[in-house]
Formats: sequence, C-alpha cells, structure tokens
Amino acid sequence: MGRLLVIMFTLLFLSGCASTSTPGDPLESVNRKSWYFNYQIMDKHLLKPAAEGYEYVPLSIRNGVTNLLSNLSEPLYAVNNLLQGKVTDSGSTVLRFVLNTTIGLVGIFDPATGMGLPKKEETFAQTFGAWGIGNGPYIMWPVYGASTARNTVGDFVDIFVYPLSILSFEQRAGKFVVEGLDSRIEFQQYEPILDGSLDPYGYVKDVYLQRDAHLVNDGQTDEIETDEFDLEFDMELDDELLGDEPLDNELVDEQPLDIKTLETKPLNNQAVDDKPIDDKPIDDKKVDDKTHFEITD
Repeated sequence: MGRLLVIMFTLLFLSGCASTSTPGDPLESVNRKSWYFNYQIMDKHLLKPAAEGYEYVPLSIRNGVTNLLSNLSEPLYAVNNLLQGKVTDSGSTVLRFVLNTTIGLVGIFDPATGMGLPKKEETFAQTFGAWGIGNGPYIMWPVYGASTARNTVGDFVDIFVYPLSILSFEQRAGKFVVEGLDSRIEFQQYEPILDGSLDPYGYVKDVYLQRDAHLVNDGQTDEIETDEFDLEFDMELDDELLGDEPLDNELVDEQPLDIKTLETKPLNNQAVDDKPIDDKPIDDKKVDDKTHFEITD
C-alpha cells in the first residue's frame, strides 16, 4: 500500500506538467528515437513476423487465449467502474467474471456476452482521467509504445489488482506478448495508412490521444475540439495534395461575379434581316493570295 501511495503522489506531480486535456510533447526528440526503434527495428524484425506466424494458429484457439487473458482483468474493470461511480456496471462486471470463470472454463469462453453482460473496460488510467487528472507529457516508451505520464502510472497501478497481482513476472510478460500480438494483427489493416503518412510519429500520437480522450469520456468527446482537429487534418491533407504554397485567393476576390452579366439578351434579328444573303460564288483569290483555286458553281 505504501508503494501505491508513492505512485499516486508521483502521478499528481507528473500530471501537473500539463494543465489541459491535450498534452504537449516536450519529450519529442527522445520520443522520435523510441518510435524509430519500436517501428523500424523491433516491429519490422520481430513483432510483425511473430504476428504473421501467430495468425497460423487456429482462430478458435487464439480467441480462447484472448478471452482467458481478458477475463483476468475483469476484477480490475469492476474496481474502476466502482471508483468512477458506475455501480451498475461494476456489479455486472463482477457477475460477468463469475459466469466466464465458471461456465466459461476460467474465461476461455465468453457466455456472459451472450447473456447480455458485455465487457465494461475501465482501467486506472481512465479513472484518473475521469477524476480530472491531466495527461501529463506524451511518452513513447521503447517496446511498450505510446502512453502519457498519467496512463503510464495508471497501467502500473493496474497490476496491483487481484488476480493480476498474483501473476509472476514471466506470466505478466507472457500476457503482454500475447496481447501485443493480437494488437499487431488488428493493426495490419491500418498499416498502409501509417506508411503513407508524411509524419508517422505525429499520426500515431494524434490517434493515440484521440482514442484516450474517447475512452476517458466514454465516447463523449468535445465537439469543438473534434471539429478543430478535423479542420487541422483537412488543412494538412490539402497541403499534401496541393503543395506548400497556398492558393492565391486575391485573384478570385478582386473580380466578384456580376450576376447581371449572365442575363441573356435577344438577338438583333433586324441587323441580320436587313441584308439578304449573297449567293454569288466565293473568289478565294480575294480572300487569300496564297490560294490557287476558285470555288464556282
């Protein structure tokens, strides 16, 4: 308990570095080096090949392993739902854990979802956010990946909740690896988008922070902040497609469209009818000295 209190005070100190819900990136130079190691070295040469190999394991077996590991976190979800004042969700999570642990064979199967008890994931990182504790600086940890000061401490506190607290280091490492492989398999569909981005590091940071805000607010994100981000993203996309030089709107604005000029006017048929058509043959010599023939009847 003493260590947990120290961690909590550390969290409050680190979170004080950021006064808003969107952290800055004061560690960007270090974070980018960690990002390069994670994606260009570790992922390319280790995680991606391992995930591709793991895909050959039958899906039913992979789902069973994923369900079992997820079931170990149900008590954690129950505690954090309660800490956030979600008493009903906390109770349903406890019932879900009991059903999946017994009927579902220690969580290999998930009968609770079919009984109308869906998963209610809430971690200490989300609870701290719901309590109004700021993110703190954005951190790209080697191997572990994207996080913030608040989420890093929250993830560490998670392991003190039973039954995660009784797992050995090797068992925790195995859980971390399997969950990482599952995440890497899911990530494959987004890989072309990341590789095509002008700044993959910035793209991952933006996506992570948006997802984190979504989880903390239970999907109720600030509409204004979302619109501002969408506008910024659209502007970046325009720069990508059109280049760095902005359009010269002055050329367009100097001469506004005059609707009157679009009004149609009747033809002056009198000017046409006054002179009858002359059907005499055309002498091309009078038209063009270089012409060597005449058109006659």
